[in-house]
Amino acid sequence: MSNFTRAMWTAGCVVAAAAVMSAQNAPRQVRSGPDSEIRHLVYIATPGDNGTDNQSGVVVLDADKGYSFIKRIPYGLPASQMPGPKIAGIEASVPLQMIYVAANGHMLAIDLKTDAVAWKFNGESAPVERTRGAASGCCERPWTLPDGKTLLVGSSYNRWWYYIDAATGKVLGKLDTPETPVAHNLALSPDGRLGVLGSMSSPKDGKAGLAVIDVPARKVLKYMTFSEMVRPLTINHDTSLVYVNVNGLIGFEIGDLKTGKMLKRVELPGDDWKGKGYSHGIGMTPDESEIWIADPVHGAWQVWDNPGDGRSPVYNASKIIKPTAGVEHSWVSMTNDGKLAFLGDSSVVDVKTHKEIAVMKDEFGRRIVHTEKILYMTFKDGQLVETTNQFAVGTAKAYNARMAGTRN
Repeated sequence: MSNFTRAMWTAGCVVAAAAVMSAQNAPRQVRSGPDSEIRHLVYIATPGDNGTDNQSGVVVLDADKGYSFIKRIPYGLPASQMPGPKIAGIEASVPLQMIYVAANGHMLAIDLKTDAVAWKFNGESAPVERTRGAASGCCERPWTLPDGKTLLVGSSYNRWWYYIDAATGKVLGKLDTPETPVAHNLALSPDGRLGVLGSMSSPKDGKAGLAVIDVPARKVLKYMTFSEMVRPLTINHDTSLVYVNVNGLIGFEIGDLKTGKMLKRVELPGDDWKGKGYSHGIGMTPDESEIWIADPVHGAWQVWDNPGDGRSPVYNASKIIKPTAGVEHSWVSMTNDGKLAFLGDSSVVDVKTHKEIAVMKDEFGRRIVHTEKILYMTFKDGQLVETTNQFAVGTAKAYNARMAGTRN
């Protein structure tokens, strides 16, 4: 090779390298219109109780490709702490492009662009007085307020709830709920003004099962008591009714959030379930036409039709759902369009047909045993644009569309 040829070849390489670096450093062009890339991904926070599912980290599956495995996002734990404490909740912020994973002892924020831990909240600086849960008082069931920048987070089975800056993890305030001293599940109204905070406390001890709060004012409006300890819960579109699982019941109870009174107890027909267990899973389709209830006694999900104002559900035996894995770690969440349901024992169900269409598995082809803490998230050109919540709640848009249809 002549000196001239060698010089030209070297110059060309430099120009090519510069062009590549320039392309890498240039602002990413977000596509719009019909050619934009839309992806639907499922984020599952693990491990479940006591690490019995042999999982750790957030497992990400591709819902558009048969729920195939994409990646596992680690929590950055040292080997001595693996697989980590059980996960108590998962939530997301679209404005901040983050997900939040609450665990027994701390809560992590994970940047969706980098999969790196953005911040960690460790709870109280000194051990808290408690009957159960983490000594740090952290954390249970985060829920993002409508601004996407503030989190309402339960303490670890204690008598208060945190308000946390979703961008930094800084505590903005605390709300004490002394009559519901075992913070656990929650749901918020769509406008973020009303909160329904569940507590694993027993009426036998003179304690309530729910605290209804004014979220912006950080004030308890009323407490509600049901027949037994409250377990999972869901709410309707205008936050006028709450539906709760309670100990000792395959079924649910209905409460009026305006009066604070329990309205009705709804039992699974028959007696064969009595004394054998209780439902730990409840949700409704977004249009509120159905209420789904976990039934571990029969290894099934039972369905009630829910006509009119939602106060008179009717059991429908023809809609029973029998997941291949049965019902043990029961939970349910649904997509915002009401087409898919995700059950806590790894099943994906077609809501219209009530049939299982997939089983969620990890990179080794193993069924992910605990899939309670799950989000179905929509990405457009790599940006999170929509997410579900941890609870299958009613929505005004879907409910109003259904009611308009019944009037036509």
